[in-house]
Amino acid sequence: MSPTLPTLRTAAIRESVVDLLREALLEGRFAPGESLSEPALASQLGISRGPVREALLVLQQEGLVTHAQNRGFAVMALGPGDRQAMVKVRMPLEVLALELAKPLVTAQDLVELEQMLERMVATYLSDPAITAREDLAFHERLWELTGNSWLLIALRRITKPFFMHTMMYRSRTEQLDVGTYEQQHRDYIAFLRGDGSLSAEECVRSHLRMYEQGMAG
Repeated sequence: MSPTLPTLRTAAIRESVVDLLREALLEGRFAPGESLSEPALASQLGISRGPVREALLVLQQEGLVTHAQNRGFAVMALGPGDRQAMVKVRMPLEVLALELAKPLVTAQDLVELEQMLERMVATYLSDPAITAREDLAFHERLWELTGNSWLLIALRRITKPFFMHTMMYRSRTEQLDVGTYEQQHRDYIAFLRGDGSLSAEECVRSHLRMYEQGMAG
């Protein structure tokens, strides 16, 4: 019987590369459409090309990179039409997520979301990379609270590429006012807590206006 350790180690390396590259993409460290050289990435990471290629294929499935025959992998590039189309898809899904999560949310869940928001606001001007991670984690946590795994999958698939694109854009443009940024997310928490003045649709519609300006969210 063949030993399983080498397979496990290879899988662990691949997952580590996936996590590392995904984080870099979501933080806007690459430019839209930028070529991703397998040999260059492998050399930089000090590993063979195999795990790098496997990781890029995973990220292709997540919609973060593209692959073309004879041209290799590249960072996903979205145009204004793509942004608007993705907002239209995300809008009803995130409204549904808020409505499904509201009766299931606990006091501890709300505390967790508040803590995430505090970290997002604290680092918004000084460390966009941390803000990016916390921002996506905030929304993913909200989606998880629905208990609907299919909704979670759909929202991750539609949001990650757009989040990556808006982070790239934000890094090159004026940032949204931090007070407005905070309020957009605080409206979500208020709705879940049951003491907000906005409906789920109003929360999401107001929040996604940032996307129309190319901001992360």
